[in-house]
Amino acid sequence: MIKHEVMEPFSLEWFICIGIVMLIISLIIILPRYFQWARSKNYPIAIGILMLVNLLIENGYAISLGIWNVKQNLPLHLCGLSGIMGMILMFRFNNAIAQVFYYFGMTGSIHSLLTPEFDLGMQGYFFYGYFISHGGLMMICLYMIFHLNFEPAKGSWLKTFAIIQIFVLVIGIFDFLTDSNYMYLAEPPVVDNPLIMGAWPWYILVFEALALIHFFAFYKLYRVFK
Repeated sequence: MIKHEVMEPFSLEWFICIGIVMLIISLIIILPRYFQWARSKNYPIAIGILMLVNLLIENGYAISLGIWNVKQNLPLHLCGLSGIMGMILMFRFNNAIAQVFYYFGMTGSIHSLLTPEFDLGMQGYFFYGYFISHGGLMMICLYMIFHLNFEPAKGSWLKTFAIIQIFVLVIGIFDFLTDSNYMYLAEPPVVDNPLIMGAWPWYILVFEALALIHFFAFYKLYRVFK
């Protein structure tokens, strides 16, 4: 099993990494405002290809190290599932998928960047791949808003909360059958996060409540900033 590693939030290393990620996201979002080539239909496709290549490299790197396994390397965490949806949206935008991705992507990326937990470890490419995949989620969310005229539909936050229950059920069954911990349904994350409270299964109920609060907050925040 690959040992999870964490980065201390608000450490010098954390500030450097987050600063670089935010700078890259800002540049990619701003470029279409000033350059014609960045307004072409190939621009979002390039973003999707970047996310896909990153996923393939991560898995290829794990295979090369001889540590790839079904229990940890499948994209079945919330951010992994969001990454798949994000790629689809960049290749071909679909509003129904975008309504779900917006909440998944924003919630997953913000917490993953605030309190980084490297579920594949920090060795070699895994370190860079983590920030590409999670920063990419936030980037795609912002790209949809600024360049694809996306806006969360009325009640979409509540519908997404209902949809995530299906993911929890399916992934939970998979975890049970394979002794995995995707979506942290078998064990809580090891990262020091004050929002992770209680032992199994109580922390999952806290996650559920927090998911509902986050989805509602992101829905309202969009309305406020709009």
